Amino acid sequence: MDKRKSRPGIARLKSLVDELNNRDDQLKKDFQLFEDFFHNFPIPVTMWSITKDKTIVSQRGNGFACQKAKSLEDLFLCPVIKEMSLVRHELALKGTKVDYFVKTAEKVYFAKLVPRKDEDNNIVGVSGIAWDVTSNAIMLSCMENIHETTSGRRGAYKDIHKQSEKAII
Repeated sequence: MDKRKSRPGIARLKSLVDELNNRDDQLKKDFQLFEDFFHNFPIPVTMWSITKDKTIVSQRGNGFACQKAKSLEDLFLCPVIKEMSLVRHELALKGTKVDYFVKTAEKVYFAKLVPRKDEDNNIVGVSGIAWDVTSNAIMLSCMENIHETTSGRRGAYKDIHKQSEKAII
């Protein structure tokens, strides 16, 4: 074998290996950034991804879902969340992007499901994200109460403020 002909092939192979190593390093940095985000995010947020056969591919976060789940069936701890979420995952597995709120006795969550597709546009699974919007729901409820109580009258909010001191959650 002629050494001159094999060297360009080896150089190309080395170049590809170096490029893959650089990509691997960037993926590790991106993954660490992602992990840091979820670990430090002030609002409980959970992300997950499932395959078409409902196996958990990945799951990260600090709310909404069971940390040791292996399938969609055992992803959700709360029966209310589980019932609503299973139905909506079925819709997403059929190609529909799904947004929904779910309320438990203590929390309100907003969830978004997006079908994952392969390069041929076939649905291969679903990615989901959910975050605790309880404080937002409480504020919205208070604002609705103020609007209903004051009937839009300016200045009547002072009476509401006095009443709200008794209703601190």
